[in-house]
Amino acid sequence: MCGILGIHRQSGILERDTKGFARAMERLRPRGPDGSGTVGYPGMLLGHRRLAILDPEQGSQPMVDSESGVTLSYNGEIYNFHDLRSRLEARGVPLQTGCDTEMVLKAYLEWGKACLDELEGMFAFAVYDPRREQLWLVRDRLGVKPLYFADKGDWFAFASSVAALLEFDEVDPEVDRTALAHYLLTIRTGIGDETLVRDVKALQPGETLTLRSAGGQPRRRYYWALPVLPPQARETRKGVDALAAEAAGRLDAAVQRQLISDVPLGAFLSGGLDSSVLAASIVRSPEQAFHTCSVGYREAGFNEWEHARKAARRHGIECREVVLSGDDFLGDWARLIAFKGLPLSTPNEVPIYRLAKAFGETCTVAMTGEGADELFGGYVGPTLCALDYDRAAAGPGPALRAGLRRRYGVDTFASRRDHFFRVNAWLSPGRQAELFLPGATAALAEVMNHYDGVFDQLRDCSTFDAYLHVHARVNLEGLLNRLDSSTMAASVEGRVPFTDHRLAAWLFSLPDAAKMALRDPGTTAGWKDLTSFELQERGLVESKRLLRRGYAGRVDAEILGREKMSFPVPFMEWFNGRWGSAYRQALAESSLLESLLDPAIRKALCREGGGRVDAMVAWPLMNLALMERIWGLRW
Repeated sequence: MCGILGIHRQSGILERDTKGFARAMERLRPRGPDGSGTVGYPGMLLGHRRLAILDPEQGSQPMVDSESGVTLSYNGEIYNFHDLRSRLEARGVPLQTGCDTEMVLKAYLEWGKACLDELEGMFAFAVYDPRREQLWLVRDRLGVKPLYFADKGDWFAFASSVAALLEFDEVDPEVDRTALAHYLLTIRTGIGDETLVRDVKALQPGETLTLRSAGGQPRRRYYWALPVLPPQARETRKGVDALAAEAAGRLDAAVQRQLISDVPLGAFLSGGLDSSVLAASIVRSPEQAFHTCSVGYREAGFNEWEHARKAARRHGIECREVVLSGDDFLGDWARLIAFKGLPLSTPNEVPIYRLAKAFGETCTVAMTGEGADELFGGYVGPTLCALDYDRAAAGPGPALRAGLRRRYGVDTFASRRDHFFRVNAWLSPGRQAELFLPGATAALAEVMNHYDGVFDQLRDCSTFDAYLHVHARVNLEGLLNRLDSSTMAASVEGRVPFTDHRLAAWLFSLPDAAKMALRDPGTTAGWKDLTSFELQERGLVESKRLLRRGYAGRVDAEILGREKMSFPVPFMEWFNGRWGSAYRQALAESSLLESLLDPAIRKALCREGGGRVDAMVAWPLMNLALMERIWGLRW
């Protein structure tokens, strides 16, 4: 896993470009502590920082083909590179290394841009082809690896992090107002290709960008997307148990493909369903020795160590336990924002970083469980609530109508988007209107227009499937970005077998009931009068059906039946304890928050002894204040 960087100036590279390039390369150092390189062309610089995983003695980058001059700067892992090597050799292509980097370069030389059809894995890379005077940027299908760019007309740059791009004088740390409104609504640091920094865009999952040195606008296109299917077009021949066995086989195969490594490999083990399934799948390879780590806190109710220990004992592996304190969290919080060039999304980013730091003392590659919830159906509240929308649209009876009013305040919904955000908002539009000045919330209309467009693309899906798709597009990319930045800040590579693109595409071809369903609702009197949340509270919902059934007998029954804890962090307790003074000071000193918050609200939030801190409000505000302090983010 690595960091990539590039800059193009049509009129020729200037001294300030090379100085910014050097600063950006240094900013990327944690992503690649094992080596660095730079290759220059007229008007073009390409850079690379390497974390050596495969063939550590070779594979330095940027890698240049001696005959054509085509140059590759690549971040990722190609899991089918052995097969790819055999196919290239059969075609007479000469190869000199045992690393996947050379396979990507030679695949491009052999098949051109159609090489993407041959690559299986996670990747973000840049190819500069001097024969065409063309730069080609690529991001993997589900967005496991990040790739950002800034386009100022004559000047264009790309990098693995926003922080690297902020090192260039051309990139202004002005806030993107639509992305800010979306951050407050969802705690995600981007919307579409927009990031919280107005000048910086994100290449999207499954997207490419082509830029010609002679000038002109970059051309972007999608080469892959999850299938969007109406209910009648999905798998109907197989029952849940047969699909569960197939799912386990497909996931086991994905895990086995991702165990390739020439450096020590291990896994994060929380004791939840996803990490326990991964452990069960990894130990199917008896020659694969691996280490595990788990993170927790001294505060009661925020540890899963009991379950992690049980999973470790079951599979005969050791699990190191890492304790994270509130004081350590504050330092790591600022450190991650400096590394990313963006605020944090969820509080989980810090424990993942602390986990990766401890893990990195013995291993360089970590297998993790991101993607299981979005693809297998693990978020009960945020997705099964589709049942409430459908029943409200069909005309609920009096009892259910009353239940909907208790839960939502209304018993009808204007649209899927309207209902989705009544459940899936961090700070609802109404709460934002209470806290912020009108200028700070004006862009909410653009955010809602964006989601109207997304839901329109999903209009033929069932409501449940549409909600899963939105989580796969928005929530999953955010979690993958969180994993990438938190692990790479500790120079550890995170791998995510649940996001194997073939597995993901297959899962979205299955019926809703394969992922989540009610447990024999007919045995519970009056279940039709209960909201989805009341059904969940009564234990009537079976989530991740394929995983729970597919790994029965391989994972402890107690873990198979556990409710999701979502990697809990006691941030609410800390804001009302040890973080209180730091939070109020940050609010008082931030010019950015002064531009955003209603003055009376800001004064009340800064007041000592002003009552319990609303941590859902405090979390994004503190992040924005730190982003301003570290990177100069301004309104």
